[in-house]
Amino acid sequence: MSSGAVEEHFQRIPYSPAADGKVEIHSGLSRHYPTLHGNLVTPPRFSRDLAVVMAHPSSNFLSHFLLNGFAEAGIPIMGLNTRYACNEAALLMERAAQDLGAGVRWLREELGFQRVVLLGFSGGGSLASFYQGQAENPTVTATPSGDAVSFEDLVPADGIMLVGAHPGRARVLANWIDPSVVREDDPYRSDPELDLYAPERGLPLSAGWVTRYRAAQRRRIDRIDAWVLEQLEQTDIHAGSDRAFVVHRTVADPRFVDVSLDPSDRKPGSMYGDSAAANWSAGGLARFVTARSWLSTWSISHSRADALSDLTSVKVPTVVMALRGDQAAFVSESRQMHAASADPSAEIIEIAELDHYLVDKPEGLSQIIAELLTWLRARGLTD
Repeated sequence: MSSGAVEEHFQRIPYSPAADGKVEIHSGLSRHYPTLHGNLVTPPRFSRDLAVVMAHPSSNFLSHFLLNGFAEAGIPIMGLNTRYACNEAALLMERAAQDLGAGVRWLREELGFQRVVLLGFSGGGSLASFYQGQAENPTVTATPSGDAVSFEDLVPADGIMLVGAHPGRARVLANWIDPSVVREDDPYRSDPELDLYAPERGLPLSAGWVTRYRAAQRRRIDRIDAWVLEQLEQTDIHAGSDRAFVVHRTVADPRFVDVSLDPSDRKPGSMYGDSAAANWSAGGLARFVTARSWLSTWSISHSRADALSDLTSVKVPTVVMALRGDQAAFVSESRQMHAASADPSAEIIEIAELDHYLVDKPEGLSQIIAELLTWLRARGLTD
């Protein structure tokens, strides 16, 4: 398929499902014919020297706005969906990393690209960091719930670009979860002292209150951890079982209402818009989840997909790009990821005003692509 300046090439990439008998996916097509889907976007003529691949743990990246930007600049790029696209509740980050590995291997061995660079956007940043960290230094042999995995055959990428990325889903939830919830089975019962959105809550927020709030957030995460571990002990007697549940009120980071807490170019609010409304919505962060997925994805004490630790094993060329108007991935976090990198020449780039999705910023895409092309050339990854 062609749009004139670029061409799209749909990819069907086989992957190996887990052999443990656990049913993670409702679709019989996905279970019996395990196939990942990718969209390789290219200029009409291109070399096989370099391809970029970008994936998100659960979002559909087949039409991401960065795809056309790279292809129009002459760089082939593939958007890849993991097996958990449209199935986020069952997400295991270890399996998602294996899916990204299938995409890297596909680009090299089936499509013949000599070099492959990972592009981690948003939640794809921690996935890319986790993948590359394990590809360079495989240490993980099981998910946090004990399901066996192997990363020994991962093919390391040749570089990694993190754009508008946060350091990990577990870190995000630890900062966003609403600690005023008193009981997980009754989201309407809450502690008014810890209600970020109470009408009488004044700004700026006091440092002491924020400290208490952050501690209460961690206690809520720990309570869910303890409950999840109990559920897994009970369900392990049933082959392939898991426990699905709902996590209410998860869009309540104090930084959403008080921008002075973590200064940048962003406006008050969240990437969902009004954060108070999003906090109660059905589509909020980590809203629907299973016990095994919680430990792998959302638990700050158990998830291994953490860029701040994974990047300490990543020695390939690394660049971190902060979008200074971003309401989801904060500039301070980009600086932390840059500091964590094992690449001695790691670079950080900060672009003023741009938000997470470049809304009403038509010039933003060309800014991002120009900066990343300059970096790719400087690191010898493209001509």
